[in-house]
Amino acid sequence: MTDLTRKRFAQLGQQLQLEQLTAVRKQAEGWRNGLTALTGLVGVVFVLKGPESVVGLAPVWRATTAGLLVLAFLLLLTGALLAVRAAHGRLGYGTWLTGDELLTAVVDEVERTQDVLAAARRCSVVGLSAVVAAIAVTWVVPAEKAKETKPAGPLVVVSTASGTTCGELLLSDREAVTLKVRGHKAPSRIPARDVRSLAPAARC
Repeated sequence: MTDLTRKRFAQLGQQLQLEQLTAVRKQAEGWRNGLTALTGLVGVVFVLKGPESVVGLAPVWRATTAGLLVLAFLLLLTGALLAVRAAHGRLGYGTWLTGDELLTAVVDEVERTQDVLAAARRCSVVGLSAVVAAIAVTWVVPAEKAKETKPAGPLVVVSTASGTTCGELLLSDREAVTLKVRGHKAPSRIPARDVRSLAPAARC
């Protein structure tokens, strides 16, 4: 190989090194856009659907789901910021006047950008895994059964001229019908003269 050929290949290699930074920046821009969209999606799911998806879960599983979603949001946000750093470089990035300084700076920046982009990918993978784990918790863990207190007496529906009242029958005599209505502290006493009908009820 002649000296001229070696010189041409050396120039070509330097040119390819300079072009590597542009290629890495373009790749980082794609990751930045994707991670930004994922971070926004997780934020929307956490704010809008989070409370609905954990209704009925035990407190420990509600806390676990919330923790996983917060962790996922932070990881995806970190990944997006790292991708922005990889796509646009560091603040205060200097200007080099000599060819050797420029080549050295570009090679170092390519390595740093690749490392930052790799960290962004790791954050995105772990963040998405946390989202999947949070969704799995809401799907797999059974909901707590609501503890309903059974009434001691029968449930009845009393019809009057003003409407109907449903509750637990406490007392019924010639003077009035007394009911224990859910949500009322004091028993409801309906005069017998106002009662049009009294019928059993399965639930109120």
